[in-house]
Amino acid sequence: MRTWIVCAVTFVFQIPGFAKEDSIRTFRAVDPVQLDKKVPRGFGQVFVDAARKNNIDPLVLAAISAHESGAWKSKAARVKHNWMGLMARGKAKHFATPNDSIYYAADLLNRRPFKGRNTLRGIASIYCTSNPASWKKEVLRWCRLLEPHETSRNAAAAATY
Repeated sequence: MRTWIVCAVTFVFQIPGFAKEDSIRTFRAVDPVQLDKKVPRGFGQVFVDAARKNNIDPLVLAAISAHESGAWKSKAARVKHNWMGLMARGKAKHFATPNDSIYYAADLLNRRPFKGRNTLRGIASIYCTSNPASWKKEVLRWCRLLEPHETSRNAAAAATY
């Protein structure tokens, strides 16, 4: 019994704030240098800038990208520069650069059909019609993997004020 309580308490404290279905539409300060250590090099700043411009959580944006692109290794990510899993007419959209796909997706999250849907649960049924619950679970898993250390987050927050 005691072991179960310790495991349950440990799990609860490891869940980041956005796992509670907080709004994805609140930009939170993330140190792009720390994020850059967990995404392809040079893209930490891109995720932060695209998220800031569209007032969304940069970790959620990066997590969607990681999940949709198979950790940035899928054929669509490599060949079509589609890091966000975006489709058009049943095929992966082609972008000139990965930056273009990131900024496009960040902007898209603020337009129809996503407008007014402020949580991962709300956007999951649109982003992944075939299995939204699994999509949400995997994006949350990526959010935890991309979460910077507490000291890095405090430094980023201090730097923005």
